[in-house]
Amino acid sequence: MNEKQKVLEDLKRSKNQAEFVARQFFDIAMQNEEYKKLYLEYKALTYDIAKLEYEKKSCSEQKKKLKELKINLELALGKLGMTADDLKPQYNCKRCMDTGYIDGKECSCLKKRVSELILKDIGVTVNPQHTFENVDYSLFDKPENGKKMFEKISHWCESFGTSKYKNLLLTGTTGVGKTYLVESICNKLLSKNISVMFLTAFALNNLFLKFHTTFDSSKSSILEQVLGCDVLIIDDLGSEPKYKNVTEEYMYLVTNERLSKNQSTIITTNLGLEGVLSRYGERTFSRLCNKQNSIILKIENSDIRLKRKK
Repeated sequence: MNEKQKVLEDLKRSKNQAEFVARQFFDIAMQNEEYKKLYLEYKALTYDIAKLEYEKKSCSEQKKKLKELKINLELALGKLGMTADDLKPQYNCKRCMDTGYIDGKECSCLKKRVSELILKDIGVTVNPQHTFENVDYSLFDKPENGKKMFEKISHWCESFGTSKYKNLLLTGTTGVGKTYLVESICNKLLSKNISVMFLTAFALNNLFLKFHTTFDSSKSSILEQVLGCDVLIIDDLGSEPKYKNVTEEYMYLVTNERLSKNQSTIITTNLGLEGVLSRYGERTFSRLCNKQNSIILKIENSDIRLKRKK
């Protein structure tokens, strides 16, 4: 069972439990004669109104009566220590009602939970304390510049899906805060039910190699999440070994496919722009570093980790 199937099974259990609890409350309410009488009257009047509207006849009096009945139903439930919400399934996701799909398309809750499960399975731990709210700007050589940078990227996260900039490229030497920034992005987007795949360049490169050397039916699933998530974060691009006919070729495949589907790719790297061009070629460079659709930030700071040790 893959990650998506696991999440769908969990959603199914959650949906069944929510509906079971709501049915139990309803059955208890229907054992009360006052509530039962009001409920049956309410249902009959609802049917009458629908019929009159279909026949294009006036039903203003019936609608007025329906409002009164609804108030009386709520009062009757109150006497039983219940509310109208108790009779409704309390789904975890109100949008898809815990089915995982809306109009045949994957709900954001499904994508998010699959992302979280995959991150857990591959051993990626994103520090939950690394957020835009917790940034210590005193660790920056120029705190005002650090604040301006984090605010810019926080705004990008808030406006995710509407900004014309789909990609982020964060460059800078070791220890300047690139990983903290992308972990803040990851935490922010996940909190907004946006699916995120967070991988080191080394781990992604191993997926490329596995895809390249697989020739059975499992091949198509290897890059499924990399190509399907809303946001792909590649940390420390350029630190991975370069495999012939693999690294450069599949990096282009992924970046091109994601851009064509209007998905976002976020990269941190110690390489400068010339280094990215030299290592991955002009085609990949144009997808990642096109200023029409990418925000490119060079983070200049001394090593934050050394400052923390002082």
